[in-house]
Amino acid sequence: MSDQHTRILKYMEMHKGGISPLECSDYLRITKLATRIGELIRKGYKITKVWEESISEDGTKSRYRRYYLEKS
Repeated sequence: MSDQHTRILKYMEMHKGGISPLECSDYLRITKLATRIGELIRKGYKITKVWEESISEDGTKSRYRRYYLEKS
C-alpha cells in the first residue's frame, strides 16, 4: 500500500465526515482522489460514495463525491 493510500485511510478514520476531493487536495496534498479510492476498493476496503452539492457565494453550483470508509 502506498503512502497516499495510508494517508487517505487515516484521514477518513479520523474524520467521520469522510473525505472530498477538495479536502484531499488541501489537507493531504493528494490529487486524483477518485483514482486512489478505486485502488483501495480493489484492495478490499469498503468505501461508500455519496454525491454532494455546494453553492458558492456567487451562486455557482458544483457537484462532487464524498467518500466514507465503512467500519468492518
